[in-house]
Amino acid sequence: MVCKVDMNKGISLGYGDMEGDLLGRRLGYYIYNEQEENTYREIWVYDRSVSKRVRTTHDGMVTHYRIVAHIGLSKERGSWHVDMLQVDSRYKGKNLAVKLYTFLLKDEGITLRAGSSQSAGGRYVWNKLSRHKDITVYAKKSPYSKVIDFPRAGKRELTANRFDLYGSNAEILAIAA
Repeated sequence: MVCKVDMNKGISLGYGDMEGDLLGRRLGYYIYNEQEENTYREIWVYDRSVSKRVRTTHDGMVTHYRIVAHIGLSKERGSWHVDMLQVDSRYKGKNLAVKLYTFLLKDEGITLRAGSSQSAGGRYVWNKLSRHKDITVYAKKSPYSKVIDFPRAGKRELTANRFDLYGSNAEILAIAA
């Protein structure tokens, strides 16, 4: 079930170390995968042009890079469920979330499933994602249902013909076409 939630608009993700496997360099950012186990992934996006150096306790210097975005994914029923997506407020307005989803769908070849709770911004991201010609967004009436609908892009959120997407047991998924 996709429930509507409210979230704060301003967020600062701070600085961090580039750890994990480098997935790629896109949009001028470095995208890293920090896979803790086979069923959970954390995707970190760093801006290499913004950094700060910090002195360690052993008189060494460490460079930390600004975190642009963070995506938490968990694997359920053959697709990756978006647990949380956060974009630093300094980078908002660049459609970064849609570009990151597109990168994960195309380059990583995974199937994404919308989070069970979506903010207005999250619904807007899935709405914009459905407008991509090389990405197919579809919905299932319930997790194990065979009833499938292909939602249309609305003004701010997806709309479906066969069933209600929000406030029901519906699931929204996306794959690279």
